[in-house]
Amino acid sequence: MYSLLLSSDFEPGTQVVVLAGGGIETAALIPELLAAGAGVVPLHVRCGLRWEAHESAALRRCWARLTRPALKPIVEIEYPLRDLLAEHWGMSGDGIPDGDDDPGRLEIPLRNIALLTAAAIRFRDMPDLVLATGTTADNHFGDGSRAFFDVCEALLGMAMRRPVRVLTPFIHLTKTQIIQQSEPAALAASWSCVDPRGDEHCGCCIKCGRRQAAFRAAGVADPTIYATAVRERGRT
Repeated sequence: MYSLLLSSDFEPGTQVVVLAGGGIETAALIPELLAAGAGVVPLHVRCGLRWEAHESAALRRCWARLTRPALKPIVEIEYPLRDLLAEHWGMSGDGIPDGDDDPGRLEIPLRNIALLTAAAIRFRDMPDLVLATGTTADNHFGDGSRAFFDVCEALLGMAMRRPVRVLTPFIHLTKTQIIQQSEPAALAASWSCVDPRGDEHCGCCIKCGRRQAAFRAAGVADPTIYATAVRERGRT
C-alpha cells in the first residue's frame, strides 16, 4: 500500500484541523495524516442536514479505531444553515435525489466555503491555522477545485490577517482510488447515505449509488449494510 499523501504537504508535527464528515474520504484522510506525522484535530460541523447524526457516529467509529497521542478529541460545532437552506432536500427531506439522478442534484450551495469559515472561526487562536478537506477529483462543483481552495486561503487569510492553509491531499484522486488504498475496517466504519433508514444506508439515494459504484469500480467488497438491496446500474 502506498501513501495517498504527498509528504511535502506539511511539516511533521503540524496540527491539522480535518473537516470530517465521517465518509470514505474522512476514514482515509485521518490515518494518512497521522502516518505522515501530523497532529490531527477532527472537526464535525453540524449545519442542520438530516444525516448529520449518522456522520457523527461514523466519525466516532473512525476515531475509536485510531486512538493515539497525535489524534486529538473530536470537536463538534453547530453552524446552523436551516434558514438559508430551508427548501433544500438536505434539510426538508423532499425530493431526495436517487442513484439515477443527475450528479448536479447532490450540490449543497456554498458548502465548502461555509465549512472552512466555521473551522477558521473555531480555531482562530491556533498558532498555525492549517485546515484539511478530503475533496476528491470526483467533485466537479464550483467549490471542488484546487483553484477554489487557493482563493479560500487568500480570502480567509485576508479576513483573519494571518496565513491560513487549506490542504486538499486527495484532490487528484478518485473515490475508487481511495477505496483501493484504504483499510477495509476504515471503509466499513464510514458513512455516505443522505436518506438513512434507521442506522442503515438506504441503498437508493444518490450518495449510496456513488458509494456502490466506487466499490464496484475498485474491485473491493462493499462492507456496507443497505436497507434496500443493491441494484447494479443497467440491470434488473
